[in-house]
Amino acid sequence: MVIKAVKGVKDILPGDTAKWRMLEKKARSVFRRFGYREIVLPIFEKSEVFIKGVGETTDIVQKEMYTFADQGNESLTLRPEGTASCVRAYIEHSMYHPQGAVTPLFYFGPMFRRERPQKGRFRQFFQIGAELFGIGEPTADAEVIHLLTLLLKEAGIKEQKLFINSLGCGDCRPEFKKGLVEYLSGKKESLCDNCKERYKANPLRVIDCKSESCAKVIADAPTIDKYWCGDCRTHFTSVRENLKTLGLEFELNLKMVRGLDYYNRTVFEVIGENLGAQNSIAGGGRYDSLVKDSGGPSVPAIGFAIGVERLISSIGDSLKGEDESPDVYIVHQGKDALAQAFKIAGGLRELGIKTACLYKQTSIKKQIANAGKSGAGVCVILGENEISRNIATVKDLSTGEQEECPLSKINDAVKALRIKRWSGKG
Repeated sequence: MVIKAVKGVKDILPGDTAKWRMLEKKARSVFRRFGYREIVLPIFEKSEVFIKGVGETTDIVQKEMYTFADQGNESLTLRPEGTASCVRAYIEHSMYHPQGAVTPLFYFGPMFRRERPQKGRFRQFFQIGAELFGIGEPTADAEVIHLLTLLLKEAGIKEQKLFINSLGCGDCRPEFKKGLVEYLSGKKESLCDNCKERYKANPLRVIDCKSESCAKVIADAPTIDKYWCGDCRTHFTSVRENLKTLGLEFELNLKMVRGLDYYNRTVFEVIGENLGAQNSIAGGGRYDSLVKDSGGPSVPAIGFAIGVERLISSIGDSLKGEDESPDVYIVHQGKDALAQAFKIAGGLRELGIKTACLYKQTSIKKQIANAGKSGAGVCVILGENEISRNIATVKDLSTGEQEECPLSKINDAVKALRIKRWSGKG
């Protein structure tokens, strides 16, 4: 019986990995321009990192985490998102020193959630994430959003829909929750079973619920803007002004709360096309209390995460990977020629030249045909005639021109021909 991959987990085959690597390359380029440094996070953490960070009443914690006990009976969880892990690392390694330090970080990697697999949603999925610690000014919000939209643009998302909202703060959001609970209490019977249980403890999750019944109830629910305190209103006004200064178009979505409990004030989301129901490519927001709630000092922070699979699906074939074709293809015939081909291939590779060589005895004609199909620019031919005279034939596959070369000079000949072709003189 053939063993297949776990449902909701997929292989990334060689034909696609070039796109993934190119996306990472573009992302790193944008992150460098904004001064972000890479952090590599563990794939699993102590479960409390996510229970405390993401929130006990979220769907992630209640339904979706892959949690297990190790041999020491310690509860561990495969990371379902990157922010809580990044906050743990930030605190553990005292990255808030010196006092008032601004710490911009980014990361790549797989996340794990046991959800129902569908288009754009997998049980193992990859994210590009960024977190900015140590600055609470609204200019930081606009700059992080600019970073996100620029990264998506350079990756190939030319047309973006950016939605923003403010969830208020610890002073004004409790009043909003109170008003929302009062409204939902009168509509309880119309809520989905899950929201009937949680609407009092966490009414924001009802706003974020994807069921049709809850969406109808929320359509006429009170909105957060009626409850913003003066500071939150001023902060969000400044965020919008800064986005306009940068020339970024956005839409205000007062029903957007994001799916995690740690967000406050500015939240945002970028929508992509051709992704069906799961059309959110990226999203994030401010989380000014999470560092302190996780055991660290009071440090403001903001960040985002990009779903790599959704992003690549939205981009399609417009994202091209680097050319993986060989520079040189070595053709050989006979035992002595095979030995020379093996030696020459090793030498060229040490020089940084991508070299292909099939170490099977097939006809010269077939091997030359394979060389042409491979995309190689140069073909080195080692037939019986060449070996008897201690030479090789070096052929430019783009022009058909060829010349003979002593075996001792083959590296120089190949390098010279490559330089000639690169310079456009061939």
